[in-house]
Amino acid sequence: MIRVRFAPSPTGFLHIGNARTALFNYLFARKNKGIFILRIEDTDTERSKKEYEESIIEDLKWLGLSWDEGPDIGGLFGSYRQTERLHLYREYAEKLLSEGKAYKCWCTKDELEKRITDAKQKVAGYDNYCRNLTESQISRFKEEGRKPVIRFKVPEKDVVVNDIIRGSVIFEAGSLNDFVIMKSNNIPTFHFAVVIDDLTMKITHVIRGEDHLSNTPKHILIFESLGYTAPYFAHMSMTLGKDRTRLSKRHGATSVRQYRENGYLAEAMFNYLALLGWSSKDNQEIFSKDELIEQFSLQGCNKSNAIFDPVKLLWMHSQYMKMKSASEIFTLAIPFLKNVGFSDEKLQQNKEIIEKVIEMEKEKLKTLLDVPERTGYFITENVLWDPEIIKKFKSPNNKKIFSEIEQLLEIVEPFEKTKIEENIRKYCQDRNLKTSDVFHPLRFALTGQTKGAGLFELIELLGKQKSIKRIETFLKEIEK
Repeated sequence: MIRVRFAPSPTGFLHIGNARTALFNYLFARKNKGIFILRIEDTDTERSKKEYEESIIEDLKWLGLSWDEGPDIGGLFGSYRQTERLHLYREYAEKLLSEGKAYKCWCTKDELEKRITDAKQKVAGYDNYCRNLTESQISRFKEEGRKPVIRFKVPEKDVVVNDIIRGSVIFEAGSLNDFVIMKSNNIPTFHFAVVIDDLTMKITHVIRGEDHLSNTPKHILIFESLGYTAPYFAHMSMTLGKDRTRLSKRHGATSVRQYRENGYLAEAMFNYLALLGWSSKDNQEIFSKDELIEQFSLQGCNKSNAIFDPVKLLWMHSQYMKMKSASEIFTLAIPFLKNVGFSDEKLQQNKEIIEKVIEMEKEKLKTLLDVPERTGYFITENVLWDPEIIKKFKSPNNKKIFSEIEQLLEIVEPFEKTKIEENIRKYCQDRNLKTSDVFHPLRFALTGQTKGAGLFELIELLGKQKSIKRIETFLKEIEK
C-alpha cells in the first residue's frame, strides 16, 4: 500500500509552498487509495511552538485535506511528533555506531573552521578528522569535557536518485562529507530523523520540494546502511513569486492563514495550488476536488518552477464566488460581517436583504472580505460619511436637491426600482440637472460609498423609510 507523508516544522504559519507539498501528497494518496500521514518535525525546540502546530493542522483542514494518521488522531506508527520519538533516533544511532557505520566527532566549531582555512579546501565541509581517532585522543577529548556529535560515515560510492519527476540524478563519490546525524545534545539532525521516521512509518513515496534533492543522497545512504531500500522520491518544482525568486513577504501574503483572513474560499485555494507545477492533459483550469484526485499524477508534474500569481488566484477565486449561491456566501461571510461589528442577531434579522444584495453584487465580489463592504451599509444603523467628501456637498443647491429627493421618495408608489428610477430621472429632466449631479451625491448620502450596487436597486432594498431617514440625517450633516 502506498504511504506518503507531509512533515511540517511548527516554526510559523503554513506557507503556500508547504501547503502545495501537502496537497500533492494528499492527491497522490487519494488517487492511489493509499495512506496520507501528517507528521510534525518539532526538534527545533527553540523555534517550534504548539500554537503553530495547531494553526498548521487547522489550516490544512480548512484547505480540505484529511489524513489517515497524525498527531491529532494517532495511528499504528505513532507518535507523530519527533520530540516524542527521541528514544527511537538514539536507538538507531547506537546501532550505526556499533556497526562502525557512524562515529563520534569531538571537533569544535573553531577547529573545523581553522582546518578548512588551512587546507584551503575548495568545498567547505568536514574533513573526516575524527574517523580514526586513537583511544588516547578520545580520552583526552573526554577529559576536556567535550560533548561529541555523531557523524555518519559516508561510503566512497556514487549515489543515484531515480526521481519520478526529474529522472535519474547522479551524485558522484566524494561529493559528500561525513555529516552529523545526532547533535551533542542527543537531538537528531533533520537528515537522520526524517529517515528513521520514514523507515519506521513504512513510507513508500517521498514527495517534497526540489530544494531537498541535494539532501536525498544522504537519506538513501542512511537507509542502505540500516539494511533497507529507500522509498521512491519525487521532487516537486519550487514555488516562486512572479519575479522568479523564492516566495516571501515582498510578494504579499505567503501563508494559507493570510488568505483565509483575506476572505478566500478553501476550494478555490485547493484548485489553484493543485495547478502550480501540475496540469491536466486538456489544460482544464476549474476542477472539483474529486476531479483533481481522479486526474492527478506525478508524471504530470512539471520540472520547471511554479509561479505563484496572486492575480490569477484572484481571478480563479472570483469564478468560485460566482458559482456559490447567495445563501452559501452569506453563511461563509458571517465571520467577516461580525468582524466589522454586526451581531449574530442583527445578521439573522437582515439575512434576507443581505442575500438579495449578494445576489445583486455577485459579479463584483472577489473575496468574502468584499461582502461587508458591499452589504454592510444596508443593515447599519448609522452611515459613516467621509468628512472630506461631505465638504463637496455643502452648497445651497445640493441641500435643495436632497430635500426635494426626500419629498419625492415619500410619494413614490409602488416603492420598487423601476418606479423609483422613473421618478428620479424625471426630476432631473424637469430641473435641467445632469443625472451625475444627483445620482452620485444620492448614493453617497444613502451608503457612505461612492460606488456599489445599482442606485435604484439599493434604494428599493433599503426601503422607503430607511432611505428617507438617511437623507434627513445627511441633510443635517451638510447643514452643520
